[in-house]
Amino acid sequence: MKIKLLLPFLLICKISFSQMTISEGFTIQELIQDQFIGNPNFPAFNFTSTSAQDYGTISSIGYFYANGTDIAFDEGLVLSTGNVLNVPGENTTNLMDGTTGWIGDDDLETFTATTDTYNATSIEFDFIATVPMISLDFILASEEYGFYECNFGDTFAFLLTDSSTGVTTNIALVPGTTTPISILNVRGGDNSNCNAVNEDYFHRYNYTVADANIPSIPAEDSPINFNGETTVFMLVEDLVIGHTYHLKIVTADHLDAAFDSALFIRNSSFGAFPTIINEPENIIINDEDDDGTETFDLTMFEDQMLGDTIDTTVYSFDFTYHLSLADAKSGVNAIANPEAYTNTADLQEIHVRMQNSYTGTGITTSFRITIDAELLSTPDFQSDDFIIYPNPVVDKLTIDTSKVAFETIQVFNMNGQLIQTKTETTNGFVTIDFSNLESGVYFLNINTSKGKVYKRVVK
Repeated sequence: MKIKLLLPFLLICKISFSQMTISEGFTIQELIQDQFIGNPNFPAFNFTSTSAQDYGTISSIGYFYANGTDIAFDEGLVLSTGNVLNVPGENTTNLMDGTTGWIGDDDLETFTATTDTYNATSIEFDFIATVPMISLDFILASEEYGFYECNFGDTFAFLLTDSSTGVTTNIALVPGTTTPISILNVRGGDNSNCNAVNEDYFHRYNYTVADANIPSIPAEDSPINFNGETTVFMLVEDLVIGHTYHLKIVTADHLDAAFDSALFIRNSSFGAFPTIINEPENIIINDEDDDGTETFDLTMFEDQMLGDTIDTTVYSFDFTYHLSLADAKSGVNAIANPEAYTNTADLQEIHVRMQNSYTGTGITTSFRITIDAELLSTPDFQSDDFIIYPNPVVDKLTIDTSKVAFETIQVFNMNGQLIQTKTETTNGFVTIDFSNLESGVYFLNINTSKGKVYKRVVK
């Protein structure tokens, strides 16, 4: 049995205090189609939900506005296992708004191997796959963190069903594993009865923790009324174009109806994941007047990168061009006039960011520009020094490093989290096991004595 604990807090006088606000003024269709999806052309239909309102007077689904508070998203959907109006911080009360009469969810229990769930909240809809990949962003927050994170695994699932095959998959997994994300499987370690688990994906406790090595903030500074929260998870999943899919997002309390949890889902984050169908080519313009500069149209391969599988009447993607990979990943310091860019060196690396105009989700690639074609064929460090196959990969990825000695090869997921590192070769070849990794896009950071090169791999 749980004992109700009230967190100590300091009363601090503040001239002004920004606080998250919750709106209940949307229908379920508006929440999903206009706020979660955002793209008015996205082919979605059959919008339904299950919430506290089906069992009583409170509401467990709403739309939040951060209003400048310290949470990962400015606004978005919130699905709670309690009263959604009690979600905003400070974190100075315990949220226990559910009852055992508000039942759990059978699908959630089946696909997360969890039993005895209560207070289930869900949204569901169908959509037609007209792109090869979709993605979305969310965080998990819970009152279970800290005091009860060892035993009470409040959980959730993003259940994607291919209606053509009848196969359902929970895509809400700890990156690089087959482990469902939950309180038990992602926790920070502020409990002497159990160790931290997947702590790289745990953001912080929203109360002061004695151990300075464990991330936390004072309870009165918390933007939400939950004891802890994860980092942002980006889910990426492959689709079969032409198939109809059903997506069910569901969360519930575990073992009892006390100590609530919630999903915060970024607005407009559900949509087509950017996919570069054909890589851009290097651009060569010979410097005929020997003044060291030429004017380059960096945008000339945008149609090539999009390919002919994207319906541009439904989906929109923006391309920006950057002088560093870091800027491209962050989407900052874009080249102001990429249609007429003047080079600043004889050979330059240009980094491209392809971004979904509605979701803001982006990926990167690169190409080179030069005023001297011979510079592209010099034996200095080149990305072509590595042969990577097969790509897309199913289980084993092979990298031929025989042309240049490497130091490390790191594999990162789309969230920028390190999945694995390789430091040894076998007869000049490196093999990386992708068999236990989820479908999606990964980045290889190949470090050599001559420099670094980045490669994109799709599983």
